[in-house]
Amino acid sequence: MGVKFCPGQDTQFWKFEDIFDVHCPNCKSVIEFFKNDVKRKCPDCNKVVFNPKLDLGCAAWCPVASNCVGPERVKEFKKSSQQKKGIISK
Repeated sequence: MGVKFCPGQDTQFWKFEDIFDVHCPNCKSVIEFFKNDVKRKCPDCNKVVFNPKLDLGCAAWCPVASNCVGPERVKEFKKSSQQKKGIISK
């Protein structure tokens, strides 16, 4: 039986610091992030804020990344990674 789910993304193994707050750069409201969130929308001003602690580098190469974080998150991660590198525009 092959690997179907990454234990690094299983919430049962998360630490306290894997859920954290970030202040919106636009309005300073608090946005709660989970360590595997690519981005969240500010609840007050609706600005899209990228997770400053995101580290899903494994999603770029892992064959089960879609099972782990979901196909939409894999697409979002690859897109945000390319945006950060300046490969594509926002």
